[in-house]
Amino acid sequence: MDLGLMNEGGGEFIRFKPSANSWIVDGEEHDLKGFILDPSSLKTGWGLIQAGEAPDWQWDQNLGVKGQKPEGEYKRGFSVDVFVKDVGWREWSANGVGVLKGFQGLWSDLQGGIKDNPEKCVQVIYEKSVSETIGRGQTRIPMFKIGSWVESPKMAEETTQKSQPVAENIF
Repeated sequence: MDLGLMNEGGGEFIRFKPSANSWIVDGEEHDLKGFILDPSSLKTGWGLIQAGEAPDWQWDQNLGVKGQKPEGEYKRGFSVDVFVKDVGWREWSANGVGVLKGFQGLWSDLQGGIKDNPEKCVQVIYEKSVSETIGRGQTRIPMFKIGSWVESPKMAEETTQKSQPVAENIF
């Protein structure tokens, strides 16, 4: 009998892992082709992300306007809600430079569409990642293409519930 103890609360997330050049969904590698992004859910702020610990975020009061940096090793970052086919809604947050560069490019590309499509979500296609040297290290920058603007997939009471978006999912 399954006791329902695994993958409950706090383990539901999506991340791009530059060191492995892979997407991680709920702690498992995932062959991600794309997702639906809710632009209205975007938050920016200072984040402390450490292995084995829940991320600690200090959100900006206004989107993109830097709040005061907390003491410690906090870095600028973001959080946004995305809908992954056959998985559901997940939080995508990051504060690593490669992912930030990729997301900043995506966000810049979305600006016209956000104004023309208020209260809608956008289908985002993950194309590839490109390697880049930053300082003394290497990172990978995820590259995206914008798909269609769609109605928001229904928010499930539980993110583990499999639900389908209103518009046909291209993924």
